[in-house]
Amino acid sequence: MSLVCIALTSCAPEQVEVEEAAPVEEPAAVEEEPEEVYVIGFAVSTLANPFFVSMKDGGEAMAAELGMEIITLDAQDDIEKQASQIEDLISREVDLIIVNPCDSDAIATSVIDINNAGIPVITVTRPSNGGEVLQHLDVDNSFAGKLVADEMVKVLDGVGKVAILEGIAGAPSAEARQKGFMDVVEGVEGIEVVASLTANYAREEGASVMEDVLQANPELDAVYAHNDEMALGAVRAIIAAGRLDEIKVFGVDAVDDALAAIAKGEMVATVMQQPYLQMGKAVEAAKAVLDGGTVETLVIIPLLLINAENLP
Repeated sequence: MSLVCIALTSCAPEQVEVEEAAPVEEPAAVEEEPEEVYVIGFAVSTLANPFFVSMKDGGEAMAAELGMEIITLDAQDDIEKQASQIEDLISREVDLIIVNPCDSDAIATSVIDINNAGIPVITVTRPSNGGEVLQHLDVDNSFAGKLVADEMVKVLDGVGKVAILEGIAGAPSAEARQKGFMDVVEGVEGIEVVASLTANYAREEGASVMEDVLQANPELDAVYAHNDEMALGAVRAIIAAGRLDEIKVFGVDAVDDALAAIAKGEMVATVMQQPYLQMGKAVEAAKAVLDGGTVETLVIIPLLLINAENLP
């Protein structure tokens, strides 16, 4: 009996101890650093003019598309206020500043201050007559004047008395638009410029100056305003005087109110400068600069004459 027990015992399977595998530690998740967001400043001369509102909108749209932030400061056509606002942008340590100067000479000091702070500068519409600017975006203002003059000569059949409402005295845009226009009409014997007065690119001044022009000129065939705001002011004065049927009004900028005036027959033509596109390209250039790239020093935006036949 004991022998059987021994045999049975020897036949039993051996118990094998199984060691549990040590837990595998998963590597800690690596936190990605957030992508740098560039912050740019836009020092604009005024937002009272729809042209510059369109410019602001174009800049903001492009900044959003490129993942950038933009700070817009309105100087309200005040040179000292613009200088103060640029100081504010410098103190905020923005990455780049786009400037639409109130005055090309006065802005030079501020541009030099921006340079000294090591911040890149781009200008739009009006240049800076001093300091280092990486890129200036503009239109050929002389060509804008030529486009208006050519259209006016055609509409008047080469004969008529013309008044001009000039932009801000000394502004490069005003001087160029005047020159481009005069270069054409001075060569047309039947066109006589009977008045050329400053209305500072403002609608109210355009209306006031136009009232004086109408009183002094009982015979007047056309008005060329250096921008649409003055042209629209002129339209108001002409309508009040009951002379819209006899006076043709031309402007520059193609703002919405001017396009509506053309549609109603209150204006004949304007020149589209594409401010929305212009500022969008300025923001694109800003991104290129901040990414370490290079940009063209001068970019000219194409112009287009707008009349009743090609209203957008």
